[in-house]
Amino acid sequence: MRRLSRRLRDERGATAVLVALMLIPLMGCLAISVDVGALYGERAQLQNGADAAALAVATSCAKQLPSCASPQQIATSYADQNALDGATTALTPTFPNNHTVTVSVQTLNSDGTNGESHPFASILGIGSTTVHASATAEWGSLSAGAVLPLALAYCDFSGAAFGVRTLVQYDENKPCKGPIGQPIKGGFGWLDQLPGQCLSFVDLAQPDVGSNPGSDPPSNCTSIFSTLAGQTVLIPIYDCSHTANSTNCANGTNGQKGIFHIYAFAAFTITGWKFTGNGNSIMNNPDPLAPACSGNCRGVQGYFQQYVDPAAAANWDIGGPSLGASIVRLTN
Repeated sequence: MRRLSRRLRDERGATAVLVALMLIPLMGCLAISVDVGALYGERAQLQNGADAAALAVATSCAKQLPSCASPQQIATSYADQNALDGATTALTPTFPNNHTVTVSVQTLNSDGTNGESHPFASILGIGSTTVHASATAEWGSLSAGAVLPLALAYCDFSGAAFGVRTLVQYDENKPCKGPIGQPIKGGFGWLDQLPGQCLSFVDLAQPDVGSNPGSDPPSNCTSIFSTLAGQTVLIPIYDCSHTANSTNCANGTNGQKGIFHIYAFAAFTITGWKFTGNGNSIMNNPDPLAPACSGNCRGVQGYFQQYVDPAAAANWDIGGPSLGASIVRLTN
């Protein structure tokens, strides 16, 4: 009996040693599951903050070209808003070129340190880790994209003030000049469409786009216009027109087989329109606050504006002349 009791005491001692030895890897696993999970959570918050901060700085730059106002203040504000504890360190934004910004963000503790503390891993000698995140955004005027197949004349853009209601009227004989003094016919015109869509793809690298003659919209765009009242659209601006057989804009044309030379894109808020054709009365929606379009007038009412659109960024290329419309997007 004494031998059995002694053996049991010996085994209890061995078990205690084994449990003590097993605590080390168990604590290591706990450190991995808890502390590493906290690191990933912190990293996700910082990345959200960096993305938001980069887009916000890029938007500010797009609105205030050629200078960007208070990029550090903007970056810090947006980074903090995306942190659960409301505290991060946004490093000074850098500008790789004149249309790109990079924002870097790292952790910030209440004691002013930058490390993410590890309550469990500290037992293994790993006290804290500094977590970083960065994002790069770019901004610029538009150079290519799919748009409503409606182009407006450059002189109607240049003759209007941002935010002031105007009337772009269809008139083949209207005196109208482009940026280098060439004549422009029409006031507005309808572009050739993508198959089966009320859209036209315009690329300033290949700026000549075919047109549909006349003031009436394409038949498959009738229902689209009923949804555009009060909407801002990114719209092509043409600076001359010519025939398919000649690139000479000296006389201009807006007739059958006419070609529009697209100069740039602008942002236009549509408030009203007056067209004929297609037997659809919904195409008649004049805006009483804009210049009147009465009698035989056919036109589009609204106003040009300085506009930054982050939503359309995925569908656009940048690099064209600036007429007040820009996009911003993350590149990294």
